[in-house]
Amino acid sequence: MTTARDAILASIRQTLGREEGAETTAGKVQQQIQQHARGPQLDWNEDDVSRFLGKLEAVAGTLHRVTGKTEVMAAIHTYLHQHNLPLQLVSAKSPVLDELDWPAEFTVEQRTATGNDTTVITEAFAGVAETGSLVLLSGMDSPTSLNFLPDNYICLLQRTHIVRHIEDVWDRIRQQAGRMPRAVNFITGPSRTADVEQTIQLGAHGPRRLHLILLE
Repeated sequence: MTTARDAILASIRQTLGREEGAETTAGKVQQQIQQHARGPQLDWNEDDVSRFLGKLEAVAGTLHRVTGKTEVMAAIHTYLHQHNLPLQLVSAKSPVLDELDWPAEFTVEQRTATGNDTTVITEAFAGVAETGSLVLLSGMDSPTSLNFLPDNYICLLQRTHIVRHIEDVWDRIRQQAGRMPRAVNFITGPSRTADVEQTIQLGAHGPRRLHLILLE
């Protein structure tokens, strides 16, 4: 007697082009996993950096381009001054952020974020030209709370870390990170919702401002 389970499995085998009773070895499974097959991908004529920045601004992100590490501090100070924010930040750890020489008037702590923090700064693992998204990896040096709790999110991104498509992010993680982190967050502009009368409101479920500092 054919059960519902048998019918479902037979349908799956037919879709995969496998005969009933054919054994799939662990080696074949691993081979298929390692192929990292990709589906159709968008293409565009402009360079990837211009595409990324255009997409970022289209979703209400702001940006400041700097040509060296010495200009990062000035960009941070300018942003805080423009929005009348205190010179207090919670910072992630990263090779670039750890080298910043914070002026005496700044208060900077490296820790997880709380609901009372106003501004944070982290360094993105990558930027995606296809969507204008920033990619953040969770870890001891970059807690996920930094990306979502405070109202003002400043993100440092090195230009060389901009990739073309979302699929390229996974390749870069395999090459650079060595293993998948506990969480990979794709952030595309400030948090928003249109639940109330279909009117866009920023900061509904996360930062109301996203400011990118692009390190050339």
